Parts: sequence; C-alpha cells; structure tokens
Amino acid sequence: MTGSPMQTHSLCIAIADKLRTCILNHQMPPGSDINDGALAREFGVSRTPVREAMKLLCHEGLLTAQPRRGMSVTQLTPAQAAEAQQLCNLLASHLALVQAQPCATSTGLTRQLYGVAHARLQLARGPDACMSLNFSPTPAAPAQPALAD
Repeated sequence: MTGSPMQTHSLCIAIADKLRTCILNHQMPPGSDINDGALAREFGVSRTPVREAMKLLCHEGLLTAQPRRGMSVTQLTPAQAAEAQQLCNLLASHLALVQAQPCATSTGLTRQLYGVAHARLQLARGPDACMSLNFSPTPAAPAQPALAD
C-alpha cells in the first residue's frame, strides 16, 4: 500500500470484509456481542467506519441489532439453518441447469443469492458447513457473497 489514508467508504468495506471473515470462520461465534469501541481500537480507526461496517453485516444477516444492547453475531435456529441448506441446494441445482443450456442466461442474481444462503449456512454450522455441497458456480465465482450497493 502507498500509505495514503483510505476513503471512509473503502475503510468501511475493508472492515466489513475482515469482520465477515471472522464471523464465518467462527472466530466470533454466533451469539457473541460485538463491541464497536474495541473493534475501532483494534483496527486503529474511529467508531464511525466500524459502525457502518456493522450495519452492512446486519443487512446481510450476519449481525443482529439488539435494542439498547448493540449488535451480536446472528444465531440461527435449526429451522433457519435447514432453510439455508435447502436454498443452497435449490440455487446450486438451478445454476447447474442454466449453465448446461447452450444459450445460458445471466446468473448474476442467482449467484448472489447462493452466496447469501451459503454464508447463512456457514454461520449456522461452521466454516466447513457447505463443503458437502461441493458446488462452485464457476471457478471464478467468489466464495463470499458479492453484494452490490
């Protein structure tokens, strides 16, 4: 890196990426309270980009806002985990069908939805949860959800 300060937006995204990785690898297990002040000190930034990153992860369903308590890592019920597994299976099957067609249509939205379902399943069951699916939409597809603004 050149040592120039990052834009607030880029900083927020970078922090969200690091937190997402920690959450999905269960370094921050489901149910864990998130301390924005401690994270800000750890990242060497103010609380503002940390809070923005936490809002992004809340929108992705990885964090849950608790009134007057802050945020915690989302803890899925067994029914929610089963639903995530079903979604992964359905979306993987759909992508395989579409890609098998000679004039394959755009699969961007399906890939994005698969990424979200995969992340939810990983959150519920741990980092190796989706290995049994053994599905990769394409070799170039990202392992994490690529969420557009």
